Parts: sequence; C-alpha cells; structure tokens
Amino acid sequence: MKPNHILCILLFTVVSCKTDFLERTPSDFINEKEVFTNIANAESCVNNAYNHLPDFLTMSGNPPNAYNLGAATDEMAYMHTYVYSAREFNTGSWNPSAFPMQWLWADYYRAIRRINLFLANYDLIPEEVSSGGSSRKRRLLGEAHGLRAFYYFQLFKMWGEIPIVDQPLDPSAEGEIMLERSTIDQVIGFIKSDIDQAVSLLPPRLDNSQFGRMNATIAKALWSRVTLYYASPLFNPENDISRWAKAADAAKEAIDFALQAGHSLSQGDAGGKKAYERIFLELNNPEVIWAKNLTTQTGTYVNGPEAWDFFSSSLGYGGWYGFGPLQEMVDSYEMINGEIPITGYGNGGVPIVNPASDYDPTQPFLNRDPRFYQSVLYHGALWQGRTINVAPGGLDNNTSDRSRINYFCRKYLDEGHNLFTNTGTSYRRYAIIRLAELYLNYAEAVNETGDQPGETFAAVNLIRQRSDMPALPEGLSQTQLRERIRHERKIELAFESHRFWDVRRWKIAEQVDNGPVRGIAVRSDGTFSYPVFETRLFDKTKHYLFPVPQSEIDKNDRLSQNPGW
Repeated sequence: MKPNHILCILLFTVVSCKTDFLERTPSDFINEKEVFTNIANAESCVNNAYNHLPDFLTMSGNPPNAYNLGAATDEMAYMHTYVYSAREFNTGSWNPSAFPMQWLWADYYRAIRRINLFLANYDLIPEEVSSGGSSRKRRLLGEAHGLRAFYYFQLFKMWGEIPIVDQPLDPSAEGEIMLERSTIDQVIGFIKSDIDQAVSLLPPRLDNSQFGRMNATIAKALWSRVTLYYASPLFNPENDISRWAKAADAAKEAIDFALQAGHSLSQGDAGGKKAYERIFLELNNPEVIWAKNLTTQTGTYVNGPEAWDFFSSSLGYGGWYGFGPLQEMVDSYEMINGEIPITGYGNGGVPIVNPASDYDPTQPFLNRDPRFYQSVLYHGALWQGRTINVAPGGLDNNTSDRSRINYFCRKYLDEGHNLFTNTGTSYRRYAIIRLAELYLNYAEAVNETGDQPGETFAAVNLIRQRSDMPALPEGLSQTQLRERIRHERKIELAFESHRFWDVRRWKIAEQVDNGPVRGIAVRSDGTFSYPVFETRLFDKTKHYLFPVPQSEIDKNDRLSQNPGW
C-alpha cells in the first residue's frame, strides 16, 4: 500500500519553540522521496512526534481548556466551569461521544503515523556522521522507536487493548485501516520490541544541545514504568507474580543505567532552594531523566510553565486560580515525626486527629513534611513578599463568584513571575520521568513479589531521607508496606500527573475518587473549618479505562468498546 503523499505536508507543521530541534523551517509541498533524501527534512518528521509529549497542563476541548490532571483525582480541585475538563471526570458525566482527553486517541495515532512514515522511508535517508563519529541517522532511528513505544504506552494506560499500527496506513484506502484491538500482551510485547531497538541504537545521554530527545536511559526508564503498569491489578487481575518480578528487574536495571549515565537524586540546598524544589525549577537538575523541552511562544499561550503560574495562583496575585490542592491532599502530608495528622472527618466536618502525630488544630501547617512547604501554598505562607490571606476580606479570599479550595500549588511555581505585568517569568522544563520515580517503582515491584523487604525499605528511605523525613518503621507487613509505598508516591510525585493513573492501575479509584472532598476556610476569629467543596463519582464498572471514542467506532466496525461504555 502507498502512503498518501499529501499527508506528508502535515508532518512539517512544526511548533515554533526555543528548542533548536523544534525550530526547523517547514518544508514545502514535496513528495516523500524529496523529504527523506534530505536528512534535515527527515529529522523534522521525527521532531513533530515530540509535540505530543505531556506538558505542565492537560489540554482539552476546542478551544482548549487547561487543567492539571491531579484535579481529576484526590490531589486537587478544579474550580473553573469549562466543559471537557477535570470536572467531567469528577462528576461521572462523560461518555464515548464526549469526554476529556478523547482527542488523544487521534493525536497519539497521528504521532505514531509520522513515526511509521519515517521508518518506512528510513533507507532513503543519507548518512551523516558528525565530527565526534556519531551517526545522526542512527540516532533518529532510535528516537523514532523510543517515541513510538512511549505513545503506545500512553494509549495503553488510557484504553488497555488498542490497535497496533506498524506502518503508515493510507486513510484514503477503504478497508486498510479497519484494525481490531490487540491484546494487552501483544501491546506490551510491541512496546518492548521498540524499547529494545531504542536502547540498542541510542547513547545513554545526549549533550545539552539535544536536551529532551530520546536516549537509552529514557528508554530503560520508560520500560520500568510500562512493566509496573503491566503488573498492576488493573492489567494483572490474577496477580501473576512473575510480572512483578520483571517490573522489579526493569526498575533496578533502569536505576543502575541512570546512575552510570550521571543521573542522581537532587541533594542539598543551592541558590536558596531546597533539594526537592530544585528538581522543578532548575533547567538541568541531575534527577530529571526526561523533560519536555517546550515553552510558551512569544505573544501566545500554550500549556507551558507560564500558564502553570497563572492557573496555580490566586486572583490576589494576578492569577486565574484554576485549580488547587484538596484538604485531603494536605492531610496526606505527614508530620515531621512521620505520623499522619488527620485520619478523617467526623460530624460537622470536624477533623479526626491522630494523637500520635502531635498535630495542633490551631496551627495546622506547623511541623509538616518539608515537601509540603515546597509543594503547597497555604493561609499564612509567605509568597512574593506578602503573606497569603484567605480569611474574609483577605486578598486571596476569592469566593465571591464560586466556591474555592483556598490552597494553591507551589511546586513548579516561579516566585519571580509578576502575573499582573507578566514579567520576570523563567523557563522551566516539565519532568516526564525522574530518578525518584524509578526508586519508587522498584520498591513497589519488589514488595509485591514478597521478596527482599530490605531492598524495598532502602529504596523508599532514600526518597524520604532526601527531604529529612524519618525512615519507615521496621517490621511492616507486606500489606502495610504496600500502603506506605503508595502513600510515598502520592507525596513525592504530587501534581506530576501520576496519581490519576496510579489509583486506576491499583484499582482503588472507587474508594479515593468517590464521595465528598474538602477545602479550607478561615473564620473571622482566625479558626479553621473544612467545608465540602464537591461530591465526586467514580463508577467502578467502567471508569477504570477510557471509552473508545464513538467517532472511531463509527468509522471502524471491527473496533470494540471498553466494558461498561
């Protein structure tokens, strides 16, 4: 079959960005042979596939609405009223014809088609060897396989069984694109094949001029994530322990490979910033294995770091206040002694205090896990030279138009950015994979095998020690350790778009994403209350996987729908 040459034109609609490899000048109306016999044009074909990597905010709708995916789970609340946003996930008002993120099916397959077109024409690309002896053509081949593996994983975690397309099918040829969904095992096997190819073709790291491009360390880290999901209850209902063992091996191999490549956990204070917050504000933090290297364009808005500042900040700071951490998320941050402060809420929304925690209800933000202060802005916190005030009459009490959570995200936020004048902003990179995740992947997988509990404790404690938190108590059972590992992921990876998928793969969303969620209010006498912000709905019969878009099923009668939809 012949790919539609006209579609090649679409391959070169490149977003103009600060990153060199995304600033290539688009080619004009040329055929495939002319495209791929020029290595710069061939590289542009791969470059376009990078445009679909996740960013600071999830985009939904047309025109697009932006939100952090944590607002669709028990991390945060979404306070705007736009459709096709986190709100539909929380209310259960989504269906195969209209739901948030539904266009990602088409977006990811579009990226995959670009990659397949590149692979189909790879032999036409001329060799180009740099002065250092590396092959640009070989590198691009490795990147193509690694990116295709990533996008198939993205599709897999949303929809489970998906069609595998390994060649540039011609949309104009009837019958050629009527593909059935492949089994989970087939999808994972295909991803593994692509990752193996990427690892064999790519160096462990590239120089800073190529920052953000796929490399062998990224590919190995991706395989750790893939195997962890594949072993988890959603995709492993019979709890095949051998899958957990493979996930443990993949995580350990990825950790060792990353360390050898020069990555390390962010440690120590520098430039007035703590080790943890440095991860999200430094351009080249050693913990970050893969980051999206895109930012806002001059005079335009995209879902990059500048937008994150606006959506995360209160109106009192010139922000749009689109989302903020839930009270339940704040309660998840331990006291400095390692104890959870609040275990629930009684009648009238009165907090149930853990007596072992030394929590003081009159000073609820005192003596918490240091990551709390580096991730959340709260009433009384100092920010941009003044104290945040959500009390009645305070600059940050913005409840006249709608209910508010009265907490704000601090992680990734640039304190130097004046939102009123939109000046002083800094360029930040969204971390897709970082080393701490690999340690947590390893701890979880080893614990589920039932072997080597010492390895599990050591991996989690590395993360906790970095933030001056006490080590996990000894003698925990496998079940107790499972809960501590899951809790550690919630805190360490907060607001980084992990929790939404974690509670699904663990099949606990039916507990944590159902029922009332709370914010905080300050009374006129300075005391606190914790009103219900909204009541959420998660249907365990269908919400664990996305529905296949109805528009895709209408086009392809071989495409089956997910259960419950």
